[in-house]
Amino acid sequence: MPAFDQLFSPHATVAFFVEYEKALARAQAGRGLIPSWAAERIDRDATIAAVDFESLARASGQVGFPVASFVRQLADACGEAGEYLHWGSTTQDLLLSSRARQINTALPRLERLLARVLERLAQLAARYRDTPMAGRGFGGHALPITFGLKLSHWTVPLLRHADRLQALLARPIDGELAGAMGTLASMGAEALAVQREVLDRLGLPVPLASASSARDAVAEVVQFLALLTASLAKIAQDIAHLAWTEIGELAEPTAGTAGMSSTLPHKANPILSWQIMTGATLVQRNADAMIGAVRQEQERSGHGFIEGCVVPEAFIESHACLEKTLALLDGLRVDTRRMRRNLDATGGMIVAEAVQMALAPALGRLRAHDLVHQACADSVNQDRPLLDALLDMPAIRDTLPRDTVRQLLDPCRYLGAAGAIVDQVVRQVGTRA
Repeated sequence: MPAFDQLFSPHATVAFFVEYEKALARAQAGRGLIPSWAAERIDRDATIAAVDFESLARASGQVGFPVASFVRQLADACGEAGEYLHWGSTTQDLLLSSRARQINTALPRLERLLARVLERLAQLAARYRDTPMAGRGFGGHALPITFGLKLSHWTVPLLRHADRLQALLARPIDGELAGAMGTLASMGAEALAVQREVLDRLGLPVPLASASSARDAVAEVVQFLALLTASLAKIAQDIAHLAWTEIGELAEPTAGTAGMSSTLPHKANPILSWQIMTGATLVQRNADAMIGAVRQEQERSGHGFIEGCVVPEAFIESHACLEKTLALLDGLRVDTRRMRRNLDATGGMIVAEAVQMALAPALGRLRAHDLVHQACADSVNQDRPLLDALLDMPAIRDTLPRDTVRQLLDPCRYLGAAGAIVDQVVRQVGTRA
């Protein structure tokens, strides 16, 4: 199987152009539009070896598309039969059919990688189902969670992306054979029959009408790639943050000098995470640009140039993001002792809500909230344990025994349904295996 980026290479694109021209000639000969001898000659002599790629590149710079130069080169290689090459077809037929083939080939490969990422996330979530850590909101400690729950939060959007991807695979991108303005007038009464036969030979769906000015299907795919990579970037961003010196709960895999600072001997940078975040940013920009490509003017316009630029990069970066995410998860280093130490850093303040909820039945929720809030402020301002600040308040001391308050300030006693939520997420991933 060729490397992923080779799917979008000039060589792969031109190889499909050759395949297209042969399929077109065979179908047209069968319908009497061109002589049979011409189709046979095209089938024999139209090869990628006849194409000068440097000349194609120069022509693309001059006229924007390489197709005219490609057709002339291939026609020369076919001798007299070259007069019948590309009969009634146009540039957009080759470009859009080639892009459809690339997209329809690339998406299943992304699906397989995404399945591996989901499997790895589920394994980690099960392993760390009950590992307590600080849940953070707006950068600060909020409530205790488990690392398994955090992994589950990373997993659920990817499950939705897997569903979205299945929906896209169920309706692959249509091919194109519509002529200059979508009428196929140059092929007469046999036009639709030729169109169907050619696209069937190429393994592409037949469009209801010309796709040249209706690019929403491709735009939808690129928007999906933006969503997918944004979720991968969220994972990478969380890992990079939790690798900060002051937190130190996670670290990227160790691999020789990967991530090593060029000058600081003690420092290892979260390079994989930042590569994923950078790739996702590029895909998002491609998705924004692709929306502009939907806005074709009339039947044809220059907006098509946008699509040709953004689709390859969006796919290549998305594939790289998935591969790097898998590598990141496969070697992720988890420091559970640091998680517990950080969880205890506020002296129980992270479970102040537990004390509030225990007081609420007797004192009312709002009064309980205000009392516990004041106790937390006193604990910080006076640099004293929260337990003491709470029990200095008569209303709290008269309502809850000291041992009860001490137990309430244990973060591991306030994890709620975290374990059960992890279990249901892991089961859901298992149903996809």
